[in-house]
Amino acid sequence: MCQWGETNIKQGVVIHPGYLTFDPIPDDAFGAWVKLALKEAFIEDPNAQRRMVVPFDVLDPGKLELLSVMSDAAIELPLQAGRYALYFEICEDEEVYYRFTFVHEGEKFQARYLMDDEWGGKAGEAL
Repeated sequence: MCQWGETNIKQGVVIHPGYLTFDPIPDDAFGAWVKLALKEAFIEDPNAQRRMVVPFDVLDPGKLELLSVMSDAAIELPLQAGRYALYFEICEDEEVYYRFTFVHEGEKFQARYLMDDEWGGKAGEAL
């Protein structure tokens, strides 16, 4: 399902119903922390280098996984079937880490960048 085209490479994400692939940005192989959360509202991480939000439909909460080239893990959050705003942040403090924040969202909205970044993202620009 993950076919990276020119547009996907430029925007840094491949979006399919129930399936998303984000560009991790750094080119080297490395381990990184991944922080997952289900929140009532999104709170920005001050260490974010890239931030975007995409609509994500949870189709089967029991079958959600976080995958990378090196590993996979079940997403163990109390998610229910339905639409979520999925916030994705690439952050750097002492090390690079990734944040995925799910916020239940009943309304339709456009996937977009939430900040200007050094890889071409512009705050408010649609993905």
